[in-house]
Amino acid sequence: ALASGYHNQPEMTQEKFKPSFPDETKTLLRTGDLGKQTAPGIIEFMGRKDNQVKVNGYRIDPGEIEYQLTRYAPIERAIVLPVQVNNQTQLSAYCQTDKTLEIAEIRELLAKFLPVYMIPSYFIFLKQFPLTRHGKLDLHSLRELRETGESLVNSNYVAPRNYLESNLVSIWEKILSKHPIGIFDNFFEIGGHSLLLSRVVTRVHKELNVSVKLADFFKVPTIAGLATLISQTQYNYQEPISAIPPQKSYPM
Repeated sequence: ALASGYHNQPEMTQEKFKPSFPDETKTLLRTGDLGKQTAPGIIEFMGRKDNQVKVNGYRIDPGEIEYQLTRYAPIERAIVLPVQVNNQTQLSAYCQTDKTLEIAEIRELLAKFLPVYMIPSYFIFLKQFPLTRHGKLDLHSLRELRETGESLVNSNYVAPRNYLESNLVSIWEKILSKHPIGIFDNFFEIGGHSLLLSRVVTRVHKELNVSVKLADFFKVPTIAGLATLISQTQYNYQEPISAIPPQKSYPM
């Protein structure tokens, strides 16, 4: 179910589409996947020839994300790498900058040009990228920095203050399989990604009868912010007058 070439891009079409053998009236697409034949009719997948990665079922070129990041003036250079978090592949963006940047603002800017599944879950800001002793980019050290960056997320737990926040916390905890979640925890920095985000939006609509857009999460990726947004924009939302948020106690 492929087209016979790239629209208005004859050079790329010639590069990627090659005549089939033995019927050269048909074409084959060079996918960029690498494989080796281990037995007659059996081909073992070996990886990619380029830097494309597969995240949550989507084929992603990190270079596209890096380009959009470097369009933002304070970011001098950007590297996007896949990382493993709880047995899931997620994207981590490493940005070289000497400025203090707001992650929420960067996510909101990226959302204007990229689909939600291409927006990184983690952002690490560095004044200088680590290099090997040969002067090349040290990708291994970058991946280790993600672990350090994750631990810098605010770990001070703040319990829900009202009925709406309590319900939102319950939804997040079920979908993220994480306990406890405080009202100021950032959805993307505690393991959230595009597929889980869609599930949250669906569950919020089903259980609370309010509509939240995917784009809203990039503006307010916390329980506190989302609850304020719902209260201000959802005129049909009625919080029970006698509702008392369930109290939770967790060892700190």
